[in-house]
Amino acid sequence: MDRIFRRPGGPRPPERPTLEPIRIYARGIEVAGWVTPAGERVTDLLQRGTELTFLPDGAKPDDPDSWMSLIAESVLFVVPPPHVSAPEKRLHRQTQRVRLQVGDYTLYGTAHLRPGFEQDLMLRATQPFLPLTDATVVSERGEVRHDVLIVNLSEVEELAEA
Repeated sequence: MDRIFRRPGGPRPPERPTLEPIRIYARGIEVAGWVTPAGERVTDLLQRGTELTFLPDGAKPDDPDSWMSLIAESVLFVVPPPHVSAPEKRLHRQTQRVRLQVGDYTLYGTAHLRPGFEQDLMLRATQPFLPLTDATVVSERGEVRHDVLIVNLSEVEELAEA
């Protein structure tokens, strides 16, 4: 876990944080916990490379030493908290059903692509993380459906239309 999280030293959580659920998948581990995105989409935070302050499930939110910083580049994918964007921030995007192989997981979902990028699903140069809606995670433990997944494109081993 040392390569995925680190102890605080950077951003501190707010005094009275509004905690929202998050699930983080990395090679060999799956971690549940809480974030304080302050009204922003987790996708936007990850795309900017902003450190994501994270509270592991069961830790005390008022103990500053309980909080960790998520090192985004080392995760496979994230199940973010629910978020409804303001209508003026929503952009029309082309949708495409995709299947991705990421580590030991097969992911199915709908990618929302900017016009002109329909043929370049891997967008790695312009977008390190790809959000998928109406998504399913398939692993040796079975299938789990999520409204949204945010996938680290540098960890995708295979991508195809579904």
